[in-house]
Amino acid sequence: MELRHLRYFVALGEELNFTRAAERLHIAQPPLSQQIRQLEDELGVTLLQRNSRPVRLTEAGELFLARARALLAGFESAVADTRRVGRGQAGRLAIGFVGSAMFTGLPEIIGAYRDACPDVELVLDEMLAAEIAEALRRRRIDVGFARPALLAEAGLAQRLILDEPYVAALPRAHPLAARGDIALAELSDDAFVLYPAQPEPSVTGLIVAACQAAGFTPRLAQEVLHLQTAIGLIAAGVGVSLVPEAAARAQTGRGVAYVRLAAPAVTAPLTIAWRDEDVSPTVQRLLDLATRWREIASGPAPRN
Repeated sequence: MELRHLRYFVALGEELNFTRAAERLHIAQPPLSQQIRQLEDELGVTLLQRNSRPVRLTEAGELFLARARALLAGFESAVADTRRVGRGQAGRLAIGFVGSAMFTGLPEIIGAYRDACPDVELVLDEMLAAEIAEALRRRRIDVGFARPALLAEAGLAQRLILDEPYVAALPRAHPLAARGDIALAELSDDAFVLYPAQPEPSVTGLIVAACQAAGFTPRLAQEVLHLQTAIGLIAAGVGVSLVPEAAARAQTGRGVAYVRLAAPAVTAPLTIAWRDEDVSPTVQRLLDLATRWREIASGPAPRN
């Protein structure tokens, strides 16, 4: 039994006329009669009462018509769904991201992806940058948004999305809080609120390297896991820190002053990472949208 047998029988069962069914199927009437006979022989039952006008279905024929319709509908749905998945318009996409990516870049990229692929199930998981590489290796996620960039590793690829300036986050009562900009070296006597330095990569590594280039090693006041905790501790006067510029814009009015850093700039690169063997349409569509967002954001009028 083949799909054409089902299609032929459904057409005949709905038309109840061999001539009209043959015209509908764009075949001659004798081959249609032959195919229906083959179907009855394989099933071992009579599906049609041919001696009546119009042709009538037997009780077995009525049942088989209903089931054949359902089978054809299921097959056509499977074909359509498979094609949509193959085009990246359906399926599932797991995304890991560092929390600071939510302040710029990631919301816009995710929003564009949802508009372009509304039937793709998005699974979002916040994690540390160091956890993203492991999650990719173990196939827990398909794509990761990391800050800082992941360490170079065979099997993983990454692309720069945004190289964003850091600004100094200071308690409002800090002597430098009212300045338009400061040199990083001016914070050498302050204690810093930082993320864990291990496992690598960590933004703390970038901050420590920048401070050492400015002539000092930052003294640790408190280690935290989340930006919101760091901001709260800075507002309480526990210490100072460096945060991405977009995060500073989103955190105004919380007892923290955000001051630009004079040259040389300290930047917070945000990258998108994936398994380099992964050519699935869902992943490639996200990569395309991320690249498009970067081109817009790096233009004359960045969108943050």
